[in-house]
Amino acid sequence: MNEKFDTATRPDGGSWGTVNGQPITEETIEALVADAEAGFPKARVAPVGRPRTVGKRPAETVTVRLDPERIDAVRARARREHTSASDILRRALDEYLAG
Repeated sequence: MNEKFDTATRPDGGSWGTVNGQPITEETIEALVADAEAGFPKARVAPVGRPRTVGKRPAETVTVRLDPERIDAVRARARREHTSASDILRRALDEYLAG
């Protein structure tokens, strides 16, 4: 062990505590260390950030400049409809283009 830390003494009953109701034993710790040393081979990394799709299709980010009144109106509508400002703008554009 690192000299900066004292060696922990094995707890009575063999459990270091629990996580989500599961006891943390020496075997649990050894398995976690082995998994970490192996590079977490079973781990599935979820992408970070917002999805890059709309529905099931790839999407591209487009910047649009709006005056404060329009921005406020879009955000207010999104709040009322419990959705995002992006969804409001996509629907408005779809309606405009369909007309």
